[in-house]
Amino acid sequence: MALTVETGQQSTTANSYVTVVNYDAYLNARYPARTDISDAQAEAYILRATDYFEELPFIGLKATENQSLQWPRSSVLIDGYSKDSDEIPTQVLIAIYELAYGFEQGFGINDPISRETVKEKIGEIEVEYKSSSADRTLLPAASQALRKLIRNPMRVVRA
Repeated sequence: MALTVETGQQSTTANSYVTVVNYDAYLNARYPARTDISDAQAEAYILRATDYFEELPFIGLKATENQSLQWPRSSVLIDGYSKDSDEIPTQVLIAIYELAYGFEQGFGINDPISRETVKEKIGEIEVEYKSSSADRTLLPAASQALRKLIRNPMRVVRA
């Protein structure tokens, strides 16, 4: 499936925010030891990242009802500055790049991940996990980009 990129024009057919060329350029600048992958593989990772990204609870409102993706949005403030309803914030692009790279590295955010085991015992079955071991792989760069784009689930708003 070919990528159709949302540029801020509220496309009804877009399925991505980034191109393979931009994805490769972003990653090659930050991860120089990265192994080259085919364009088809990159597209698949970008689409998986976009699928995950699209399900998040974003700030603001979709710019139009008919646009295929969640961004661009209206009523959005990032770092105290409003974003135009035809603008794709840099944080959106970075989040997609980093989420896709997570999939590329085998750390898909939706994939089950085993906790790091310190000790196993077969007789009388005993398992001990490392105390600081998360039950999934964390993607700090993606989390950093997303933190300004998603609603705080702990925030309470009264009418």
